[in-house]
Amino acid sequence: MNAPLTPFENVFAVLHALTNLPDALRKTTEEWMEETGKTLAAWEKQFAEGMAEYDRVETEAFQVLTRGGWLGMERHLTGPQVRSVLEIAQRSGDDAANRAISRYFAEDDWKLVTSMSEEWLDIPYFNAREPIVRDAIEAHRSGKYTVSVPALLPLVDGLAAEIVNIHDRPDVVKIVARTWKAQEQERWTQLYVDVVIDVMYTRVDFTQKSPYLNRHFILHGRTPDYATDLTSLRVILLLDSVAYLWRLKQKTP
Repeated sequence: MNAPLTPFENVFAVLHALTNLPDALRKTTEEWMEETGKTLAAWEKQFAEGMAEYDRVETEAFQVLTRGGWLGMERHLTGPQVRSVLEIAQRSGDDAANRAISRYFAEDDWKLVTSMSEEWLDIPYFNAREPIVRDAIEAHRSGKYTVSVPALLPLVDGLAAEIVNIHDRPDVVKIVARTWKAQEQERWTQLYVDVVIDVMYTRVDFTQKSPYLNRHFILHGRTPDYATDLTSLRVILLLDSVAYLWRLKQKTP
């Protein structure tokens, strides 16, 4: 009984058979293989061009979100919604895009905001401060941003201190941002670092105009015009992002 062919011998046998095909059949086979190769090359080119276009659009969308200070959108917006924000910015400017984001979260009496704040209360730090959280969110829903912004901003520092277990330094929010950046090299992470470190918690000159949101200008009483729906929503999303990082740490050995 003949021994079974090895895989190499099988391949060799197929190639040998192809070389011994009648000329007409071999020519047809070669033409088919050539056409298939061309088709695959065309598909590969189209795929590469599609990926390049997707990357360009995503980069521009991230730039709009970064300029607006919108954190955590990876958890609250779908890909098509993010691209819609970009289209609005391209068509009508960043202010219109910022307003569109605010309207999205304001739907059904700020249902999304209320829901995320309820989830915060599962965190011991927030649970111990439940009256502050509830009063601040109610103030936001009622348009009392002079109350919601200064009530929630200190909680960002407090929860960040819990994450890194450092309670004697004022820069714990920046430490959390840098730690996350060191662990994850993602666009969303870079957006968070750029907004938190370079805008919201950057050192400032109080003689200059405040950025759209800066912790020092607000809590040191140096700006009178922070009380807007956009600023309040940005603070809520900042706090929600820190809450996300707190939960992430609980899952990490």
